[in-house]
Amino acid sequence: MTDFPTHARVVVIGGGVGGCSIAYHLALMGWREIVLVERSELTSGSTFHSAGLVGQLRTDVNLTKMIRYSVDLYRRLKDETGYDPNWREVGSLRLASSPERLEELKRQVALARSFGLPLELISTQDAQKLFPIMNPDGVCGAVYLPTDGYIDPSGVTQALATGAKNRGAKFLTNTRVQSIAIKNNRVQSVVTDQGAIETEIVVNAAGQWAGEIAKMVEIYLPIIPMAHLYLITRPIKDLPKNLPTMRDPDNLVYWREEVGGLIAGGYERQPAPTFLDGIPQDFNNKLLPPDWDRFAPLMDGLIKRTPIIEHAQVNMLLNGPEGFTPDAEFLLGPTTVKGFWVAAAFCAHGLASAGGIGKAMAEWIIEGHPEWNLWRLDLRRFGSNYSSQAYTLARTVETYAKYYDVHYPYEERESARPFRPRIIG
Repeated sequence: MTDFPTHARVVVIGGGVGGCSIAYHLALMGWREIVLVERSELTSGSTFHSAGLVGQLRTDVNLTKMIRYSVDLYRRLKDETGYDPNWREVGSLRLASSPERLEELKRQVALARSFGLPLELISTQDAQKLFPIMNPDGVCGAVYLPTDGYIDPSGVTQALATGAKNRGAKFLTNTRVQSIAIKNNRVQSVVTDQGAIETEIVVNAAGQWAGEIAKMVEIYLPIIPMAHLYLITRPIKDLPKNLPTMRDPDNLVYWREEVGGLIAGGYERQPAPTFLDGIPQDFNNKLLPPDWDRFAPLMDGLIKRTPIIEHAQVNMLLNGPEGFTPDAEFLLGPTTVKGFWVAAAFCAHGLASAGGIGKAMAEWIIEGHPEWNLWRLDLRRFGSNYSSQAYTLARTVETYAKYYDVHYPYEERESARPFRPRIIG
């Protein structure tokens, strides 16, 4: 590689939506000599198989602000970069198929109003008007947020990359990181199969591979790749256009429109962790084999709420691994190695937050702190007990299996208990 850079102010590892957003925002804030390295092509990891739903309301105001910023960014990326991320602001529905869920939705409306989001409680009949193929039986009510939507994962990644390149960032694809040189507990360089890049700042945005990158500097990250399933149908006759996205958490499922058909998936009770012994070196732009047995309970929920899907022609059952943490939140922030940062494990909502992730990380690196209080995402929240893969695995599987549950105050975890640390000395 004749124009390979031997020096950079910052090296971002990972060409998914998170890494590209970080490079974009660092350049936006005026930094130059930004280099992004990607083992294969952009979006070849978990980004390309994301379902792409963007829901803004979280239980924390700072996380909600992060996603609201992302939506504002997605709205303007096409005009700024010339690359269309295919943002579709169709709104979102969340159904209550139980009295307990309805109470939760009422609380979410109050919370959303305090955050400045136009979430409204609507009747089952109004929800069916917005999503006509919905079976209303057993639905107690719903909430609707008109500013939610969905986005093309590859489109938004390429738009962010274009914006970064337009400001001078350099992208090196098909470039694998082999090691990271450390001296006096500080980053010195990134060694790749194409050559070494001297730098004082590395951002590990390698997604489900982030744990392997972190081990190069003797840091353990609690990340478990989880196999996520969703169905893609062929075009369905007379399917209404511009349907809002919809979630029915009591039945563990979600939907969105896709080229005249539907994407429909969910979070099963018996999830499947994968690649516990390491991710294969050639696992780029690849998926796992379809798992219809594991999808069967989700299919029952989908048919119950949208009977039309029972007779729809299936294009594919997508089964793709995504990096999850024990609490289904991101890993962001600095580490004990000076100059080594992490922005990884985006779980199920990385596309929704990607714009805000890039902004927060750029501010954190350049100014010393992000605009928002992101302690809930700070990787330092995990103690030394999470250096055990068995412990991390148990907690992560539990979190995934209960992803759509109603969660109550003072809720206790059930997995990995009783746990007794061994005292040495």
